Amino acid sequence: MSDLLTVTDLSAGYGHSTVLRGISLRVGETEAVGLLGPNGHGKTTLLRCVSNLHRAASGTISYAGRDTRGDSPRALVRRGLVHIPQGSRLFPHLTVEEALRLSAAASGHAANWREGLEHVFSVFPRLKERRGQLTGTLSGGERQMASLGMGLMARPTLLILDEPTLGLSPKVKHELSECIMRIRAEVASIILVDGDMDLVLALTDRYHVVLHGDIVHSGASDASVGREEMMSLFLGGSADERH
Repeated sequence: MSDLLTVTDLSAGYGHSTVLRGISLRVGETEAVGLLGPNGHGKTTLLRCVSNLHRAASGTISYAGRDTRGDSPRALVRRGLVHIPQGSRLFPHLTVEEALRLSAAASGHAANWREGLEHVFSVFPRLKERRGQLTGTLSGGERQMASLGMGLMARPTLLILDEPTLGLSPKVKHELSECIMRIRAEVASIILVDGDMDLVLALTDRYHVVLHGDIVHSGASDASVGREEMMSLFLGGSADERH
């Protein structure tokens, strides 16, 4: 399997606070990788560096065989690297369909918006039912589906998801996880961060545990994972880094 994304010795922080301390990882083509660990230990900062929403202090990031340091976040989206941050905001005065079409246009896929729209509606049937509804009136789960749908309209080859099920009911979380499973099977490689460890392990091929800005444990998601050992890693130490 060829590597789609390679992160090497990445360090980053905010002001005088160091958050990431020489992290290295890779994501293969059509592979899903999970990031686990307590809040405040650098997972979100790592994702923001990968999508160039935050500048790394040192290290390299290669996507699709090319160094990303000269690319803007928008340029990376047009190259297929799509990041859906935690709590992504929608355009409340646009309908679902208008928001999806806007995403297609912004990512350079305006000419094929109909094809993209039908694919999104096949993954998220509820969005098809709500296509004429203002996004500001959607439920929490529907808003998250709309955010994912907008990401799909950009035709990603690498989809970065930060806490997609945060705050959702168990029923909606299950529905959304099935949609993510289909996305990873049909469309893209995925990096997934979520507070639900079982969900992350179910949806990914491999995982890394991030603690104090470093990867302290890695493994295959389908292997027998020692829950007590994993939880001791999650709970170990206090975090003063920004998430």
